[in-house]
Amino acid sequence: MTHWRKLVNPDYLGSYALEPGQELTLTIDKVQLEEVHGPDGRKETLPVCHFRERDVKPLVLNRTNSRTIEKLAKTPYIESWAGIRIQLYSERVRAFGETVDALRVRPFPPKEAEVKCEACGGTISGAYGMNAVDLATYTKRKYGMALCPACATKEAAAHA
Repeated sequence: MTHWRKLVNPDYLGSYALEPGQELTLTIDKVQLEEVHGPDGRKETLPVCHFRERDVKPLVLNRTNSRTIEKLAKTPYIESWAGIRIQLYSERVRAFGETVDALRVRPFPPKEAEVKCEACGGTISGAYGMNAVDLATYTKRKYGMALCPACATKEAAAHA
């Protein structure tokens, strides 16, 4: 089903991007100021959050979501937000004199799926500046199997 708001502002994420009850877990790639064109044609310079997941549109950050990400990242500096995993959900809020759907960031880190090493069978943990999911994806692409840090180190030495 296509929500009508996807047709009005198709360049950014909004609550309309989620099906009822759906949540998105994403990894922040970068946050930067950008000129944003609103559905009414008005231009504003606003903070925009881009994600590492390539098939996801960017999110224009409001104060509420920025404050939540600041708490999750434990820093107010947007340059340090890269790599932070967030979970988005839709919530009914009072705004502009009416009740509307708003896209919100959960105030706690998303629960990560447990990923197993295809070499030793152990649980993959984050390392090398990547979380477990990112490391598994990277090693799968590079070595053909999802590897834990220890097995990735061994595989790297074998390929050197």
